Amino acid sequence: METTPPIGRSATDPIRAAIQEALRPVFAAQTEEITVSVIVPAHNEAGNLPLLHTALSRQLRPHGNYEIIIVDDGSTDGTLATAKQIAAADPCVHYVALSRNFGHQAAVRAGLDQARGACVISMDADFQHPPELIPQLIEQWHAGFEVVTTVRNDGPETPRLKRVTASLFYWLAGQISEFPIKPGAADFRLLDRKVVDAIRGLGETDFFLRGLIPWIGFKATDVHYRPQARHHGETSYSIKRMISLALTGITATSIQPLRAATVLAGIVATLTLIYAVYAAAVFLLAGTAVPGWTSVIIVISALGALQLLILGIVGEYLGRILRETRHRPSYIVRETNITEGEA
Repeated sequence: METTPPIGRSATDPIRAAIQEALRPVFAAQTEEITVSVIVPAHNEAGNLPLLHTALSRQLRPHGNYEIIIVDDGSTDGTLATAKQIAAADPCVHYVALSRNFGHQAAVRAGLDQARGACVISMDADFQHPPELIPQLIEQWHAGFEVVTTVRNDGPETPRLKRVTASLFYWLAGQISEFPIKPGAADFRLLDRKVVDAIRGLGETDFFLRGLIPWIGFKATDVHYRPQARHHGETSYSIKRMISLALTGITATSIQPLRAATVLAGIVATLTLIYAVYAAAVFLLAGTAVPGWTSVIIVISALGALQLLILGIVGEYLGRILRETRHRPSYIVRETNITEGEA
């Protein structure tokens, strides 16, 4: 004789209960407080993302609830599609797709605006920032440090040109900046939630995080590392982008170039005055003019070059002031799987 299940119950209840029990850790990870957020700016990194997701999950799992935010910075390969596939399979992964390529710093900023973790780690997707270093960063955070910066120790495998230009940039930034950037400081770092909130409160359009970190303060420490080789693809960071980032880093952290222009103008004016006094003395005492059309042309050319240099420096600052007065956002989001309640 067949029996009818009691009202309000179903014969499939055991199956439903089993499914709910299996998904309980997933729902918990989505609803409980996030301990660690990892921001991964990605531009044409489709080949690296699956491997990076596996490596990050392995390193983050022992440290409580976590989230991985992949920021697609206007990629032209399958980066966004790959990020969506990973996010569909792992509820701890989110993606943010920008409307175009806004640049690395804007992509990091987009991730900071979405991150919910008690601490936030930013790192590149190309494996040159080793995921194995993450436990050390978290360990330093638990020790009480609010900013944990990684310092890159380049080896002989790094191209000589890159090492020389990087050294020159850090030396120059250290000479002219009120808050020098530590040589070798990378965009692979951990920030405490209070530091992230402080950065998000800044309204600057020209966002250069390596220069902001020393200025913003908080208790900081360093972790040194040796960069790894890229797993897939080639870097999309061209010489032009590097120069643009260097100019942003210098003008965003110091007004010393403007002061240097003033000093140069003063030096040239002093030398001109000395030469004028000398020429007048020769004419009055010897009754002859100082010869040398070649030297005059050289001096005029040098003065013209100096004027153009000073105008260029002033123009850089004026251009950045113009961008700030427009109040345009640093980035525009085209799509994301992060809801307003999660952000």
